[in-house]
Amino acid sequence: LKVAATILREEIERYRSENQDPVLRIASDYFRQFTLGSFSGLRADEDDQGRPILVGLRGDTARVRVEGMSSGTRDQLYLALRLASLQKRLDAGEPMPFIVDDILVNFDDERSGETLKALADLALRTQVIVFTHHQHLVNLADAVIDPSLLFTHTLPH
Repeated sequence: LKVAATILREEIERYRSENQDPVLRIASDYFRQFTLGSFSGLRADEDDQGRPILVGLRGDTARVRVEGMSSGTRDQLYLALRLASLQKRLDAGEPMPFIVDDILVNFDDERSGETLKALADLALRTQVIVFTHHQHLVNLADAVIDPSLLFTHTLPH
């Protein structure tokens, strides 16, 4: 029975992995990038009552529920899901602008840099507008984004 249960669990995991929703697959890639590989991806799972939940994956087996993530990691998860949804929509139809305000406030500089790179890649397909009042993020964007893709406008104080 133990062997059968183990094989069944492994097959369920294999099936989930191969048949994940495309948005979740795209979000997993973004989440991995934003967390610098601290998380290997995302997975739809179930809680103890059988209700669907979203978990972050650390390595192949460890699962971290959203409430177990830091506020910065939760922000990265939220952004990964938003970008994945936008990318799916872009694949299916008309481009629409992506406008955000201070989304990097809870990210460290390394994670902010990776996120800015992802936004620059997205800007090849649609308009991306990022508002911030943090000069160090503007400086970071100048350092990590191709100048032909970046336009900054500073408002007077």
